[in-house]
Amino acid sequence: MQTSTTFSRSFILIMAITCGVCAGSNYYNQPLVYEIAKTLQVPVEKAAFTIVISQFAYALGLILLIPLGDKFSKRKLVLCLMSISGIAQILIGYSQQLWSLYLLTFLATTFSIGSQVLIPFISSLGDSEKMSQIIGTLMSGLFLGILLARAYAGAISTFADWHTVYISSGILMLILTLVMYLKLPVPKPVTQQIKLFSIYHSMLHIAWRSPQLIRRGCVGAMAFASMILALSTMAFVLANPPYSMSEFYIGMFGLVGAAGVYATKWAGRHIDAFREKKVAIMGCTLLILQWVMLFFAKQSLVIYIIGLLSGYFAISVLHVLNQSLILRQADDTRSRQHSIYMFLYFMGAALGSTVGVYAWSHWGWMGCCLFGLGFSLLTVVFDVLDRYKMNRVRSIHICD
Repeated sequence: MQTSTTFSRSFILIMAITCGVCAGSNYYNQPLVYEIAKTLQVPVEKAAFTIVISQFAYALGLILLIPLGDKFSKRKLVLCLMSISGIAQILIGYSQQLWSLYLLTFLATTFSIGSQVLIPFISSLGDSEKMSQIIGTLMSGLFLGILLARAYAGAISTFADWHTVYISSGILMLILTLVMYLKLPVPKPVTQQIKLFSIYHSMLHIAWRSPQLIRRGCVGAMAFASMILALSTMAFVLANPPYSMSEFYIGMFGLVGAAGVYATKWAGRHIDAFREKKVAIMGCTLLILQWVMLFFAKQSLVIYIIGLLSGYFAISVLHVLNQSLILRQADDTRSRQHSIYMFLYFMGAALGSTVGVYAWSHWGWMGCCLFGLGFSLLTVVFDVLDRYKMNRVRSIHICD
């Protein structure tokens, strides 16, 4: 049995920062697409394709690399992932051609899932009474990293350039890797030998025999596709008339999502009281209202901000609901079920960013709004389908 491990407050803070840097590095490119396009002398749609690559690569890393923690040392895996991602980010800073930017973005974001391995690793180090508080702190760091990434990218690019954003982030990632190497405890070697094929095959088996996992994954995927479509086109809306904002102010809009913290607390209280239906209705309603308000983005900046807030609230409560419903039914395959869910979740993000860039280049903001509303309606369809299926299962059990 693993002995309980005690962490100092300073190291917990450093781990939280590490989680934020790992997760946030996927979002630097969102406010920078116009500057990247100008520097590389390419159409802005081609520069924006880095957003699509980031989301797809992160989803790929979740499904392919996280399960390796069941075979290899999670500590070594965290260090390896962070090292590769940090080096790739530094090389992005020296990219002068579009193809190298695409390739390095793919590498940097595929291996940026270090936080998704670090958090389960820390939680496995003992049964300390304060462990849940530590995990909560790390999750808060991850969430804040995603929110602050756009603001960081916008601020640094304003006073320097977009190259400096990635070089500074990569250097910070490598420094944090060194700190993790020096401070993370070395666990006892795992004696159980698992074949890689068995790990991935078992994930297919889990997905096949867990229909609710797939349904809730589709709810999360469509909701995140809706939100990421709005975020991936944010630079298009704000950098052009009537706003014509710089990268700095576009990046600051990422801070709007901080309100999502309150949504997760509200959702958690209602889910604990078994009021899942209320949470689902609230999330789906806000997701649809988001695009009703975003339709008027070019007429009113206030309405645009309210629309974004609605979207942040929606995906926050739906994500908490999905996780709760999945983990409530989970067994000893909990980590792999989480990996499958997060893969579907970020595949939704990849779909949303792809559709957003394509819709903007062909049909403008009207096309983006219609597709965003379509993703929101699909979220409702999958949620209603899941609740219908689960009610039928309960009815059958009652009759038996």
